[in-house]
Amino acid sequence: MDFRPSGGRCKQESPESACPFCGGPGRIKAHRLVKPQVILDDAGKPVRIEGILRIRRQCRACLRSWTVYEQGGYPHRTFTLAVAATAVAELVATPGATRSSVARGFLCDRRSVGRWAVWIAGLADPDHLSRACVRLDPSGLPAPRLYSDLGRLALAGLLLLLLDHLARLLRERGVPLAAGPGPAAILRWQFDRFRTISHLTRASPPLRISPASVPV
Repeated sequence: MDFRPSGGRCKQESPESACPFCGGPGRIKAHRLVKPQVILDDAGKPVRIEGILRIRRQCRACLRSWTVYEQGGYPHRTFTLAVAATAVAELVATPGATRSSVARGFLCDRRSVGRWAVWIAGLADPDHLSRACVRLDPSGLPAPRLYSDLGRLALAGLLLLLLDHLARLLRERGVPLAAGPGPAAILRWQFDRFRTISHLTRASPPLRISPASVPV
């Protein structure tokens, strides 16, 4: 991923944001009500909201259109990225936690918790993430090693740790990431910058990790 700041494509789009494809001026094309959504409230607890109104804009120059997403929003998600990441973190870190016990606390089905864990485990190569973190902070993490011997849940936990650490390091260097768990912040930033989407039910596009492009 190219971690350099990208001008106007920052933490959150505004209704007046420029075209993410060519930078041209936009106009409101339509409004769309999305419902329901499960989000994290200010206390970090999952809550279900009945509807979110999103604006659809169209570029006056290239005529392409796009949706303006609220803070924490993401395409094709009833449960936000932050909810998914927090649920998997609880599954990994809480002694005795099961998919069923986590699901009860996150207003979802146990199968969703399992799918989220598999999805997070496949987001990136942990060795690549570790190298990016070490480049930014050589004293903060041990040197990269091969993680092929980890089980799926342990790998998901490692990815959560690395993405949280990477997000913190990037924020310290002025990269405009949104607040929230590392996976949610980095995937939203990648979407805002490159318009790539990490789907839950299919292979995610690779994170564009290039140590040479990380600001130091």
